[in-house]
Amino acid sequence: MTKKENEQNVAPGKEFVFKLPSGIVVGKAKNLREFKEIVKVAPLDSVVYHAKGKHFGAWLKMLGQPQLASELGRLQINDDAIARTLVLRAVSK
Repeated sequence: MTKKENEQNVAPGKEFVFKLPSGIVVGKAKNLREFKEIVKVAPLDSVVYHAKGKHFGAWLKMLGQPQLASELGRLQINDDAIARTLVLRAVSK
């Protein structure tokens, strides 16, 4: 993935909004680089919520990353403790 692809911003209002299961917003990403950085530091509950809910795919498709969206959609999160690692591994290929 090129640096340009990592930093391609979405239109205002189309950011990926990281939330806790309670709905509290904990971060917003306007490009893939920001998405990766937020996944690294967001509360684990937020990463697990979005990974298990398959929330990442539509946003990644909008960014023009259908293969990445598909890969994240196939993740099986059986152990919440490794969810962050699995997501980061998938988006860092």
